[in-house]
Amino acid sequence: MMASALLLLLACGGKKTQTETQTESADAAIVDSTAILAQEEIAGLIKELYAAASKNEAGIDQLYACHVWRKMVAAVEEKDSHEAEIGFFNDDYWTHMQDSNPDDLEARDVKFELLDVEKGRATVSFLLHSSVQDVRQKFELCHEDGKWRVHNIIRYFKDSDGKEEESNLLEAMRSYLDKPLEEVQELTFANMAGIYDDEKQESRFCLNEDGTATWGMIGSLNYTEYTYTIDGNTICLKPKDVESEDDCYEYDENTRTLKNEQGAVYYRQVVE
Repeated sequence: MMASALLLLLACGGKKTQTETQTESADAAIVDSTAILAQEEIAGLIKELYAAASKNEAGIDQLYACHVWRKMVAAVEEKDSHEAEIGFFNDDYWTHMQDSNPDDLEARDVKFELLDVEKGRATVSFLLHSSVQDVRQKFELCHEDGKWRVHNIIRYFKDSDGKEEESNLLEAMRSYLDKPLEEVQELTFANMAGIYDDEKQESRFCLNEDGTATWGMIGSLNYTEYTYTIDGNTICLKPKDVESEDDCYEYDENTRTLKNEQGAVYYRQVVE
């Protein structure tokens, strides 16, 4: 009887272990299936995103980016509106292009470095190929509003020594927003007074502190007299006693140049 009871217990134990194994296998199959579906959705997102970018379509952030990314970009653009110089982005952050995007953009060699479906997190690296350039970059993604969306862009680039470095755009935007706005120096007759020569050093403007100016060929005793006005970074010169349209120039503090719409450039001279 004892032997029979032992055999019965062993049989029951074996049956329970088999059931648990089957359950675990079923759970693993579900997890694998969920991961495969997530990978397919993310790969499809990247494909759709760059199909839209290749057509230079608007609204890519709204369709494919997380709330955090969109909020950060909006804050950066708001800060840029108060900056006198070039803003944070000087290219299309999705494609690295400064002009319009080529129509053959394609994400190649897509690799999943992280995929946590339960936490809604993923990291995918890929090569963005086009007829213009090849760019290696990485997307960090979040699962939001029932969809996978891009949370961050990580770029790779070569430094001056040829070593590959990476740039985390979300962190860079946070650092940019933490910096105080640079004070923009207001242009006045006093601080704009000086000598401005053209690129070939053939002609010269002299701006005076009293709002008058002269222009002439360098080395010549003949010159034209002007009055000038300042509006922001724009300086407009008007010939004295002559009916003529104003000749307006944009002043660039970084290059210390005056440039008009026709492309004439005058460089401010350093007087020792």
